[in-house]
Amino acid sequence: MIWLAAGLPLWAAESAPDAAVVELRETISKVVDVKSQTSAERLDWEARKAEMNELLGLHRRELQLLDEELSKAGQSAGGYDEQKQAAEAEIALLKQARRASREAVARNQPRMLALAKRFPAPLAGDTEIERIMLEAWKPGDEPRDGLQAILGMIAKAEQFNRRITRAKEERDGREVEVLYLGLAGAYYADRSGNAGTGEPAEEGWVWASRPELNGEVLNAFDQLDKKRPPALVELPVKIKEGGR
Repeated sequence: MIWLAAGLPLWAAESAPDAAVVELRETISKVVDVKSQTSAERLDWEARKAEMNELLGLHRRELQLLDEELSKAGQSAGGYDEQKQAAEAEIALLKQARRASREAVARNQPRMLALAKRFPAPLAGDTEIERIMLEAWKPGDEPRDGLQAILGMIAKAEQFNRRITRAKEERDGREVEVLYLGLAGAYYADRSGNAGTGEPAEEGWVWASRPELNGEVLNAFDQLDKKRPPALVELPVKIKEGGR
């Protein structure tokens, strides 16, 4: 070996390496460190680059969405005008309907109050609130209350006219039971022999004493109370000409 030819012992060669070898090793170590640092920096830059690209993509997407919104806003100007015009037209129709309703209430108020005077006692009591509301209504008021009063009175009158109604009232100075056949007419009787008929008139119902009807009217009451089996009842009916 070369160490033997130089006359140096083997242990001296192993314990004291050549300065050139040491320098070479240090150089290689530095090169490796530099490469490692360069590689780490490259990886870090790649990560940062990818992050920046992602952020840039998000920013571009945000700008795209903003452009779309601005574009839509510009295109919707015409739609806004159309909606505004539709709303204004609807408001005009509502005002027209309110005016027509107010005129209808003012026109029908006296007629409805006149009809209310012809209501029998049970129906008059049932529509008292509506009648008071209608009497208090003035032409310049909102039509809602007046319409509700008129429609409420008409609805209750129609219901009353479709059924038979029994009530206790005072006739001939006595308490009697009255049988209303809707709004067409009525009959009354008691267990003391009193009886009579009733019919609507301009200023309220007109009652006439008819004692001879006592048996038939009481028979009708007993059948309604299921105290007697069903049977025909003969009661007088007055039909006015012209349906009045």
